[in-house]
Formats: sequence, structure tokens, C-alpha cells
Amino acid sequence: MKLFQIDDPREVVPIGCRLLKLFGLGRDEKLKLLYWVQCVFYLVFSIIPRVLVQIDDTIMLLRLGSELAFVSYLYSQILGLYFRRSYLYRLVDLLQTCINKQYSESIDQFVIKSNAKINKLSVTCCKYFTIAYVLYCAMPPIASIVVYVRNQRNKTAEPEEFIISSEMNLYYLNIRFNLLHFSFYTIVICLLTITSAGSLCIKDIMDVAVIKTTCLLFQTTAMQIRELKDNISQAQLSVVIKSHRDTLLCAQYLQEALNLSLLFQLTFCSLIWCLMMFYILLMGFDSRILNVLILLLIVTVETYTYCTLGTQLTDKGEEILMALQQLAWYDQSIPIQKQLLFMIRRSQKPIILSAGKIFYANVLQFSEMVQKSYSFYLVLKNVF
Repeated sequence: MKLFQIDDPREVVPIGCRLLKLFGLGRDEKLKLLYWVQCVFYLVFSIIPRVLVQIDDTIMLLRLGSELAFVSYLYSQILGLYFRRSYLYRLVDLLQTCINKQYSESIDQFVIKSNAKINKLSVTCCKYFTIAYVLYCAMPPIASIVVYVRNQRNKTAEPEEFIISSEMNLYYLNIRFNLLHFSFYTIVICLLTITSAGSLCIKDIMDVAVIKTTCLLFQTTAMQIRELKDNISQAQLSVVIKSHRDTLLCAQYLQEALNLSLLFQLTFCSLIWCLMMFYILLMGFDSRILNVLILLLIVTVETYTYCTLGTQLTDKGEEILMALQQLAWYDQSIPIQKQLLFMIRRSQKPIILSAGKIFYANVLQFSEMVQKSYSFYLVLKNVF
């Protein structure tokens, strides 16, 4: 498939940039008609119908609340792509410049091999989202076909309710009992899911790829430092200093590009966990919880991935400090010593991904979120 074909092994985030352009968010500043059509369609057919739903019982309240939280999270991420696309493209350009630098043969092979793994991961992510999309769209119609067959054989003339993928009323349509209305609803849901899955796929591919590529640059800079000989020349050190500065600038651009995405991710995650788990507890094993389980799995995997990559970025940043400390800097000339000590001092400041300067994206933060979500879940359980 041409979309997944990568001709240049040094190309940075090619899949993500192509998908972002396909989504309607190219590099130019023209009116993003395709993008805004999807935004309006999502608002009219996903968020507003859920707000207008009449709540009859606690179970409906929980499912509606969890789904409304999830679609609000999706919509915030869709809008976030528009506002942070310029930061993403700026970061990709700088990463590409750093990857294209001249390195030693061993480092060059490492860079090409690692970049190929990142691009392969992007392709795999697209495949997983395609599978999730098919499952989410296919399960309710398949279950509803069984209901329709039972309705045709039902001698009591009391039709069973069709299985819908989400707790919503599509305005004045009788989507739960009318076959024609249910068919229209299914088409709308499939289109909405394309927008949802597409935006999440693009967000995850772009964010994961730029984080891992920035980690790669920290590793590359550490390898350059380890290649310095006992007698370090000013020319050799200048190359390493330039790489270090560019890598730190990439980390700064990375924070600016992911700040909004991480804020939405960590803010909505706990709320979605609590509501969805409580809904599953009340419902038990039922066909109506399958789609909710898929949504819960997506949010959990996404949040854990961000937190894991945040920890990995911090660890890779510390590799530069370790490499500098292993140098015999005290045997160098005074000008070289001063420059090395300045690099050491700068490397002592940890590289941390933050969400709106409120949360840190790391494994420790993920474990704290799990504990707080479980505590809130126990409160909900006692109340209801």
C-alpha cells in the first residue's frame, strides 16, 4: 500500500505526516474544509444527541456518562490536532535535520535501524486501529441481526430492542425498534467511528513517533560523547555540543507539541476509567458492554504508552549525563573542561514530559492515576 511505503530509511514520521494531511491538516494555512466538516459532523451526530438523551435509570446514567466523557475526550483531541499541528510539523522538521547529520558509521547504522523500527511501529499501530474500528462497527449490527431474526419468529408481536453501539437517541429516529432508522444510525456510527479512529490513530502515531525519535537523538548524542578520545579537540567537541543543543531543542519542541494532548489524555483518563468500570460492574457480562470494553482498553493502552514513553525519554536524557561523567574531562585543557562542565551542568536537569505544567507523564504518574481512579470507583460503588 502506497500510504505505508517508505522509500527513505531516514525519513522521520512519514506515516503520521501522511495521515495528518489525509485528515485535512496539511502544512499550508488554507481553510481546512475536510477537517471542519468532520468536526461539525461529529458535534451534530455524536455529542449533541447524547446530551439530549432522557435518563431513566442509574445504568443508563453511567453508560451515558462514560460515553459522553469518551466522546468529549475524542473531540478535544480532534480539536487539539488543529491547534498543535504547526508545533508537530516544526518538531518533525527539526528531527529530520538532526537525523540527516553526518555521523560515524556505527552511529549512522544505529540511527537508520532505530528509525526503521519506529516507522514499522507506526504501520503496526494503523493495523491495530483498523481492527478496532471493524470490531466496534461490526459487533452491534451482527447482534442486531440476531435480534431481527428473533423478532420475525416472535409470536407475541413484542419486538426486542436492537443492539446499539452507544447510549444515544438520534434525534427523532426510532433507532431501537425501526429497522430503517437503525440502518441509518449504523451508517452514521460507522462514519463517526472513521473520524474518531482516524484522529486517535493520527494522534498516537505522531506523538509516539516524535517521542521515540527524540529518545533516539539523546541516545545518538550519548554515543557521540562516548566516541570522544582522550585528547579531545575543539572541533570534535563543537560537533558534540551542536548535537546536544539540537537534541535539547527537540525536547523543548516536543513539550510544546504534546502539552495539549497530554493534558487532555491524563485529565479524561481517570473519569473514563471510573465510569466505565462501574458500568461494567453493574451490567455484568453482557453484549452491551463489549463496545465499552473496547473504549476502556483504548484509553488504558494510550495512557500507559504515554507514561511509559515519558519515563523512557527521561532515562535517555540521563544517558548523556552518564556519558559525560565517564569522560576524563579533568585531563583536558582548561577551555575544553569549561565546555564539558557546562554540558554536565545542563544535563543534570532532567528531561520530563509534562501535561499543562500540572502532571508529569511517567510510569509513577500512571500508577497514581490507577490508585485514585480505584478510590473514586469505590466511592461511586458505595453511593449507588
